Amino acid sequence: MKMSRKMHRFIRVQNVLFYVLLVVAIGLLAYLSREYAYRADWTFGQRNSLTEASVVLLEGIDEPIRFVMYVPEDTALREKLRKLIEKYQRVKSEIELEFVNPDLDPVRAKLDGVEYTGQIVIRVGERTEVVESTSEQVIANALQRMSRGSERLVVFLEGHGERDPLAEHSSGMSQLLTSLERSGFLIQPHSLVRSQSVPENARFLVIAAPQKDLLEGEVEIISRYVEQGGNLIWLKDPGDSDSLSPLAELLGIQFGEGTIVDANEQLHQMLGIDHPAVVPVVDYGRSPLGAKLTGSQSLFPFSTRIARLPDPANRALDWKVDEFLNTLPNSWMETAPIDGEIAYAEADGDELGPLVIGMSFTRLLDSPEKNANAVDQAQQDSTETIQVAGERQQRIVVIGDSDFMVNAFIGRGVNLDLATNIFNWLADDDDLLNVRSISAPDTRLKLDEVVSLVLAVFFLLALPLGLILSGVWIWFRRRRR
Repeated sequence: MKMSRKMHRFIRVQNVLFYVLLVVAIGLLAYLSREYAYRADWTFGQRNSLTEASVVLLEGIDEPIRFVMYVPEDTALREKLRKLIEKYQRVKSEIELEFVNPDLDPVRAKLDGVEYTGQIVIRVGERTEVVESTSEQVIANALQRMSRGSERLVVFLEGHGERDPLAEHSSGMSQLLTSLERSGFLIQPHSLVRSQSVPENARFLVIAAPQKDLLEGEVEIISRYVEQGGNLIWLKDPGDSDSLSPLAELLGIQFGEGTIVDANEQLHQMLGIDHPAVVPVVDYGRSPLGAKLTGSQSLFPFSTRIARLPDPANRALDWKVDEFLNTLPNSWMETAPIDGEIAYAEADGDELGPLVIGMSFTRLLDSPEKNANAVDQAQQDSTETIQVAGERQQRIVVIGDSDFMVNAFIGRGVNLDLATNIFNWLADDDDLLNVRSISAPDTRLKLDEVVSLVLAVFFLLALPLGLILSGVWIWFRRRRR
């Protein structure tokens, strides 16, 4: 092909046009990269992003949120903290971040309650809280406490051998207590003998497996509390006192005379269970208490079944009942003592699963006018406690087990998530129903006993001995030279 002058001009124009278009394309890409950002978190469970629980929590807060970091003039540190807060700003763009040097502005630091460098002030509306860690759990707990508006008082019935919420031993509930206090609950043991009533400012009452009989007067106070709209969680273990049978009649339920077992050895091995009376639950029905837990197992040791009475003694309360904890089909209620080999025996009264071990009860309370009359009645009788509110929903949870909340089991499966959901639901904090946080298995190293032994022998014995022998050999050769 012969190159003419015209062809040369055409190629030159074409090259110029190409470079112009290339510069325009680069400029557009630069503009788009500045205006729009795309981020991808490829880690397991997206642990470099906020968990679903934090996202739901942030989206449910309508008030302005502000982070004030009291840190020194350190550019690298502040940039790191800015990137950390960006995770929250991606969910809620109006979140504000401010850096303050406490050495240069000690007056403001004192007003904010900051005692030393490194503390963080979190503001939600007019409420503030000082935290000392940037971990998502600490920040989420602080946001959750402030989003409640005030502490939720929860009273635990005491005086009858109930589970102790303050005890740190394996059968106590101190771990659950610590988790609840971080999220804004105030836990208080309560004796009906001392006060003859349930505190008016209590969000709900907890009856955690009483071993001794309650007095008739105490049972009357609890029954009246429920009739008048009080929220309640009742945990009952097999063999517990039956003195609260009037409360069971009020709710229209009865408990089984036995212990639920599951003799599926393969399932036990998979879940790390070593006793047939530790029963897994993976079915939470359609209840909001387990909506986010479906498919995850919670473990219930030594539980009993709950059944609804066909003809409740008190129909006037008009309960809406939700059976939200159901065992697997291969479980059954064993009426004989759990000792040695166990087997299902229908002739002995054993009941085949699936069995219900948890129910929730709800009903709409009376109108404000009727509640006003209830206030007048309460003023006339100082021994009565009547929870008065507008048109609201009364909520009660009954579970045929208390062990799933104790220190020995609260960390197993999703027991802690389930217990927290129950407490939030009873406190009418539906927006704060917990979501299970996803942990990344690639951040933990799990080794079986053989591999652990091999590594220990190699690093603690073989490697040091090899280095010593090689050193002696090198020294011996040099000495011979």
